[in-house]
Amino acid sequence: SPNVLVVPITAYDLMHSPEDNYIRYPYVNLLRYIRYIAGFLALLLPGLYVAVTNYHHEMIPTDLLLAIEASREKVPFPSLVEILLMELSFELIREAGLRVPGPIGPTLGIIGALILGQAAVAANIVSPILIIIVAVTGIGSFAIPNYSLAYSIRILRFAFIFLGVLAGFLGITMGLFIAGSWSTALKSFGVPFMAPLGPRTSNKFKNVIFKAPEWKMENRPDYLNTKKKKMQDKYSMQWKQDGKKKK
Repeated sequence: SPNVLVVPITAYDLMHSPEDNYIRYPYVNLLRYIRYIAGFLALLLPGLYVAVTNYHHEMIPTDLLLAIEASREKVPFPSLVEILLMELSFELIREAGLRVPGPIGPTLGIIGALILGQAAVAANIVSPILIIIVAVTGIGSFAIPNYSLAYSIRILRFAFIFLGVLAGFLGITMGLFIAGSWSTALKSFGVPFMAPLGPRTSNKFKNVIFKAPEWKMENRPDYLNTKKKKMQDKYSMQWKQDGKKKK
């Protein structure tokens, strides 16, 4: 098999991409920042929309609230049915695009989503703003590097939708607390899944959430309990040392 398993793994490693090792750190940090935003949107945006429209109208600016209500004026379904209908339709199109062989698959996904969204809005089944939310959610899930993590977020997204319907922001907060507590209790081959931030360790590894310059990444992750603690020498920029010696 051409595939291998890399263990142990942490939650932050799942947001890293192999290309990060070959790109300079400013660009890597920008890409990781985008990935975390994409993961947040893919997980919580539909639930936040349902919570705001059902419970927290005061948090929306008046002009935006009027625009949302005007777009939903002719829609016969409540927001829960509306968003579940579009989410399930998007998942159906995505799965069908993966199963269709050849270059037809991506084309089917794009064209199918455009036609379905336009037809749903024209038939007053869903509101236009919901099409935007579902589209942003889908694009955000595609930006997650790890396929298994993207699947987990796709499943948890439906849980947060129901929590948003049941209790608004309180339900979403409770869901985040439960998910965070459960993730902190997980271990991957004896290593805490949320290490080095949960539990906190005296980690000197500078490639967890954001990446430091290559010459600053001297130590291996301490939570892995490796035999060799050093990844590279302290002064890996030898030309600077040579310059100091000449002075």
